[in-house]
Amino acid sequence: MFEQKDIEALNTDVEIWADNTQQKVVDQINALYIKHYPYSTNPVPLSKAIRNTVSKKNGLASRIGYKMPKSGVFLHKGVSRGHGINNPRTAKEFIDPVIDANIDELRDIVADGQGTLIINALKIK
Repeated sequence: MFEQKDIEALNTDVEIWADNTQQKVVDQINALYIKHYPYSTNPVPLSKAIRNTVSKKNGLASRIGYKMPKSGVFLHKGVSRGHGINNPRTAKEFIDPVIDANIDELRDIVADGQGTLIINALKIK
């Protein structure tokens, strides 16, 4: 079957991509001048509250998730209390553009890793 070292190498590459992308999201938050106000209900600034998780299925990375406070989602979508259809709030998209710009790199990582797994599993021993 698949060699453990190949699985670990693929998982490591995916985790590195997730960490690098998280840092790029934080850089985007800073570029958009999203600040933490003292009266905010969140005790931690958004740039420090974002976390990534890599879920595994059968030992192989299968899902990357980014967690953030609910207020970050509202900011990203441009909605808030008091800003209805007639008085819209400007959306500050800080995660979608970063993911879109880096998804091809993840595609290459997964394709190379999966290819290595399959080729090494097919070797005659």
